[in-house]
Amino acid sequence: MLTFKVEKDGKKFHAYCQELKGCHTFGNTKAEAIKNLKNAVSLYIEDEVESQTISPLIKRKQHVKI
Repeated sequence: MLTFKVEKDGKKFHAYCQELKGCHTFGNTKAEAIKNLKNAVSLYIEDEVESQTISPLIKRKQHVKI
């Protein structure tokens, strides 16, 4: 299971996935931060697949709802 967090950071919102190192983003609103995180996670997984370095967390078939 992947854990997603969204926290207020000054005037912006910081969204990140605890298990995917470096997978984080910001948004002016909570909704924008969540949207940006969905894109960041998608790109992270695409990169792992292309480089054939898929994390064991991603190899397991699972459904993720943000």
